[in-house]
Amino acid sequence: MGDKSISTSSTSQVADVVVSDGAKSSIDSPYPFFLYPSDSPGMLLVNSVFDAKNKVGFIDGFIAQPKISCDSFKAWNRCNDMKISWLLNSFSKEIAESILYTKTARDIWTELEERFGQSNGPQLYHLQKEINELSQGNLDIVGYYIKLKRFWDELDSLDVVQHCTCDCICGGKVNTHKSHQDVRLIQFLMGLNEAYSGPRSSLLMLSPLP
Repeated sequence: MGDKSISTSSTSQVADVVVSDGAKSSIDSPYPFFLYPSDSPGMLLVNSVFDAKNKVGFIDGFIAQPKISCDSFKAWNRCNDMKISWLLNSFSKEIAESILYTKTARDIWTELEERFGQSNGPQLYHLQKEINELSQGNLDIVGYYIKLKRFWDELDSLDVVQHCTCDCICGGKVNTHKSHQDVRLIQFLMGLNEAYSGPRSSLLMLSPLP
């Protein structure tokens, strides 16, 4: 069949959408303006693991509203309306009615964040307490590390510090990162069972720490 053959899996990932003046553009599923044939305003997204269908940018503001004169405005507006419908169908009736006339999905999210958002303090306290109290116990080393790393990753996700992205010639960022890793190595070693006291002592004698 040659180039004329198109697999079923390929065709299911591509959709032709009108972006302006009736002109068609092939937009595949990773594109934020793509809507699946199964997408509908009445979809419920919270019965299973949340799947934003590549539309998180409409909530966090990464995908900004284009100017009305832009070719992509109609596609953006259609996806924004769909996202609003998904959000409204995920809320209780009282909350949905209070934000019914909000114009964008981003505005809805911002308003709810201001209304119901909580400080990260309690979460940070709880996570750090879990880390400090965690020990290997009956876990093998891999299982213990995976459990500890899950806490570390969650702790990192709550980090609100604005990290420097500038080019560094003094080595400050490298030293800071190494210090951060040393703290986590110590946390890991502290929770190991006494059966590993020998290897633990050997590691702690190394300079710099691995």
